[in-house]
Amino acid sequence: MKRFARIENGETMMRRIGLVALSLLAATPASAETFIDVFAGRSFPENTRATLTADEARINGAIVPAELRVEVERLRPTNSTIYGVRLGHWFGNIGLALDASTLDPDVKRQTIRATANLRFDESVFGEQITIDPGRSVAVDIPRITVPTTATVAALAMVRMPIGAAAGRPQGRIAPYAFAGPVYLVTDSDISGDWGLRAGGGVKLPLTRNLAVFGEYRYTRVAADAVAGRIGGEVMGVTGSTGDIRVDLNVRNHSAIGGLSFSF
Repeated sequence: MKRFARIENGETMMRRIGLVALSLLAATPASAETFIDVFAGRSFPENTRATLTADEARINGAIVPAELRVEVERLRPTNSTIYGVRLGHWFGNIGLALDASTLDPDVKRQTIRATANLRFDESVFGEQITIDPGRSVAVDIPRITVPTTATVAALAMVRMPIGAAAGRPQGRIAPYAFAGPVYLVTDSDISGDWGLRAGGGVKLPLTRNLAVFGEYRYTRVAADAVAGRIGGEVMGVTGSTGDIRVDLNVRNHSAIGGLSFSF
């Protein structure tokens, strides 16, 4: 009986929290409006693991199995400047938006620890990297510039205008939060994947149709890139691998600011 009482109390508490949230949303005048945000800021990516693989080889034109695999324990991307635009619509205090922004996950010049099952001595994104097979070893790598990429996200949003009135539905200040799926858009050398974007910020209306805002956003998305091929010739025998692929998870924190136009 005590167990059922605890469950009932938990359900009652959840209902009360939901009712409080609904009452807060209902306490401000609902206003439907379309908005366009333009913004810029800085991104601060987390360190990440990475894997380099090549799954086939060609010897004198014939395809033979190959299982090159290099595990990088920690890769430090660079901070970068980002730009973007967001188009959305508020249905009262609930909104939907499409968000697009740049993402430049370049790799710093650094010393990494990596393991490889075969000798790796080739160019990756135009830079020479050598890794001997066996146990984990320290490897110096140069700065690697990854082609500029972008992300596109579909976001569900909620806002809480403070000091809203009939003539000022946006309020004197409007905190907001958002979350939704994001996709990495790249050039032909990099393949994107689905991930998640979430964050929040505050808008400060200047006029009925113009506001400034500041925002924190977190983006997590997977990516893989074609970094090149291994090739060579020994005693008249030529060979090359298939595509060398780099797989990594991008976890990115960003702080941005911008202008919001509503109509």
